[in-house]
Amino acid sequence: MNWLWLVILSPLWGAGLVVGTSFLLAWLVFPAGGSRGPHDTPTSRLVGTVLVLLGEWLAATWVAATMVFRWVGRRRLERVTGKRRPLVLLPGFLENPITLWPLRVRLARALGVPVVVLRPPRYGLELSRQARQVAGEIAAVLEETGAAKVDIVGHSLGGLLARHLVEIDGLGDRIDTVVTLATPHLGSALAALVPLRAMHQMRRGSAYLETLNNRPLPGEVRFIGICSTHDNLVLPWNCSLSPRGDNFILRYQGHTTLLFSRQVVAIIARELGS
Repeated sequence: MNWLWLVILSPLWGAGLVVGTSFLLAWLVFPAGGSRGPHDTPTSRLVGTVLVLLGEWLAATWVAATMVFRWVGRRRLERVTGKRRPLVLLPGFLENPITLWPLRVRLARALGVPVVVLRPPRYGLELSRQARQVAGEIAAVLEETGAAKVDIVGHSLGGLLARHLVEIDGLGDRIDTVVTLATPHLGSALAALVPLRAMHQMRRGSAYLETLNNRPLPGEVRFIGICSTHDNLVLPWNCSLSPRGDNFILRYQGHTTLLFSRQVVAIIARELGS
């Protein structure tokens, strides 16, 4: 029965290995500074470090355990009235509607609008092909709800897809606000370790990101960026600062932990509800 326990607990140990390695790289190889606050003490930094490691380990375990549910379809949405807009959540790499279920529930409760997580395209596809599939899903959401526009929250890779839809595909007439969460706007050093086309496009200095970030700012869509000085997968962390709109910079929250953050929900609810 020992092998059975190894299989059952594999997401826990696998997540621990990824989290431990990525934080060592973030602290020792790709530090960006700015992770200390003006009122930090050695004790508060120690407690914060322990909490961010533990939180990211648990969050990454959840992602690993839910990876197999990639093919779960999205839930059907109710019709909206007046100026209400449905909220579309775009998962990141290896994420899916089950992975983002806790965030969806919290945002639906906070905003009082229909919230849906789209099923991710094939992870290895280049981002332009992924964006085309997402555009079709958004069209279906608009038809289903009767809304004129949607708001989008994209985590990690999902944030780049949201920007692609607006800045390259020109879907600004269907999207009101884009919120990017822990998105590698300037790439990530870790992307070079994954031999997939989409990851190649998320390398620091890639031709894709250079093209995206040098395009004129689309005036009809509002952009908001949320990132953390303790991001362990976008390395260095300041590559997750959005070149579009305002940035909200959090501390002591890892890349995946942001999906479970009450601060993140509060920021999104305040900005989209205003």
